[in-house]
Amino acid sequence: MTSPDGGGSIPCAGAANKPLMRRTIPLMLGILLTLVSIYYLVRISLANVRDAGGLSALLDFDPLLLIASMIVLQIHFVSAAWSWKRACAVSGGRISTRSAYSIQFISLLGKYIPGKVWAAVGKVGLSRHAGVSIQSAGRALVLETLFIVICSLIMALPLTPTISNRLGMDPVLFTAALGLLIVTLLLTAHPGTHRRFTRLIRKVAGRDLSCVDPGFSNILKLIPVYLTVYLLQGMAFHLLALSFGVHLDFLPGIALFPTSVGVGFLMLLAPAGIGVSEVALLWLMRLIVPTSEQGALPLLALASRLWLTVSEIIAFATAVFLRGGWRAVREAMSSVRERGGEAGERPDSAGVSADCDSLDEDMR
Repeated sequence: MTSPDGGGSIPCAGAANKPLMRRTIPLMLGILLTLVSIYYLVRISLANVRDAGGLSALLDFDPLLLIASMIVLQIHFVSAAWSWKRACAVSGGRISTRSAYSIQFISLLGKYIPGKVWAAVGKVGLSRHAGVSIQSAGRALVLETLFIVICSLIMALPLTPTISNRLGMDPVLFTAALGLLIVTLLLTAHPGTHRRFTRLIRKVAGRDLSCVDPGFSNILKLIPVYLTVYLLQGMAFHLLALSFGVHLDFLPGIALFPTSVGVGFLMLLAPAGIGVSEVALLWLMRLIVPTSEQGALPLLALASRLWLTVSEIIAFATAVFLRGGWRAVREAMSSVRERGGEAGERPDSAGVSADCDSLDEDMR
């Protein structure tokens, strides 16, 4: 459609609204999914409290165990920051543990926006601000995403007999299928797969995302790193469950929370997996906790979100302090926004060479 003076075209109102609709619909669906899940948990919790004759009759609360669980969860957060440092090292970037912690937990706020893309954008941008190339940060993000899913599936293995029985499936076949999925995901982390992906991006988008080749053996070394992260997370939740008077066997018990977090991670619409993770956690707990002891489980599932969010706020405040205060964080984020337009630039050979030298030194 041309303008009245013939000087150009006037954008169609419908076309202008399409990007807005694409952003709004997932946002609304995510919020709706979260609200429905929370309503379901709250309704069950209130019914159980009423049936038990009061909250005190339902819970056997131990505040010392709650404090212990939050301490272990903070140790888990440190290990998560360390995992980002190792993922960057494998990808050719070098950052300190202090920087990795601030990057991990300042960018964490982005996960509360449906789609989870803003956490990724913030993490890559802050890593660039810390001196990691966009190619190395991008590969580290891909590896982190893969190993979050892989290690969530590995942590779910102790639950497979119970889950398969509930779903009416053969336990051996179910475990074998899960194992095959884990192996397949590991193969996608192979450098050869990454090279083919970057060639495709170069052809389609005209952007060079090539990065140093870390070697598959170095990539596989990330498995114990991320398993440590999830084991600590599982142990923290096990202590939280004990603080509510819910007694779980240790081995399946530590698998519950990491598995439910993995489910929430894959549910892209739900901001931070809120509601979805808790419903998955409740379902998993009901598989292994005797029926006579399940009254407190909905409350525990709800409390786990509050427990996690409060701990993340503490980690965020710590990250801001390590970054040098809120002003320094704002300056870093402004720098990230200003450099956003540079993402399409081709990397110079000196930068890639520096990444190679960094990788060789870090892998020794």
